[in-house]
Amino acid sequence: MSNTPSVADAELAKIIGSEPARGRFKVLRWLVALAVFAGLAAGGWVYFHSRAAIQATPQFQTEPLSRGNLRVTVSATGKLAPVNQVDVGSELSGTIEAVLVDDNDRVSKGQVLARLNLAKLRDQSAKSRAALASAEAKVLQTVATVKETRANLGRLRQVAKLSGGKVPAPTELETAEATVERAIADEAGARAAVEEARATLRSNETDLTKASIRSPIDGVVLQRKVEPGQTVAASLQAPVLFTL
Repeated sequence: MSNTPSVADAELAKIIGSEPARGRFKVLRWLVALAVFAGLAAGGWVYFHSRAAIQATPQFQTEPLSRGNLRVTVSATGKLAPVNQVDVGSELSGTIEAVLVDDNDRVSKGQVLARLNLAKLRDQSAKSRAALASAEAKVLQTVATVKETRANLGRLRQVAKLSGGKVPAPTELETAEATVERAIADEAGARAAVEEARATLRSNETDLTKASIRSPIDGVVLQRKVEPGQTVAASLQAPVLFTL
């Protein structure tokens, strides 16, 4: 038998010798992959816990030290209610000519909210002015009458003095004196009528002012309870037209 290896033996030896090398390479590759995975897992764990620690750390807001009032802000839900509420009405009876505001409108003190029809009130004011003028004319007339009667009485007294009391007759002097007194009383009555006419005119002019219904405060219209053309009756108590 020959000791020279055959071609088949050589091929067998090559195959046998290469198998352990490939096995070792495969194991090494798995070890590397496992190490990479372990490194990534460790890095992720460290990153996650570091972020959790940062987020768990309390965050503080700082402000420069200063002196002032303590302010507390409260967040809540609910229905708003006014601190002050005012009902606005009309002191006069009449027909609403115009309404100048609506719900939720902001208004200022003295602002006109609504207006009554002014035709009747203007007529009353015109009559009052005419009555005042007539009363003042009556005063002038009575003043002239007083002057006239006093002058007549003065002449009669002068005649009586010059005649030694013979003329005029005592009854004539008494009548003249009574006429003067009546004229003075008429003048006083005429002057009183003037004051009454002036008071009536002032009242009518005040009513003209009240016909413009104004806001007594700065605020917001909560409720509008009147419409143009509506009749307002204020005989017993002032009807509420607006709530502010």
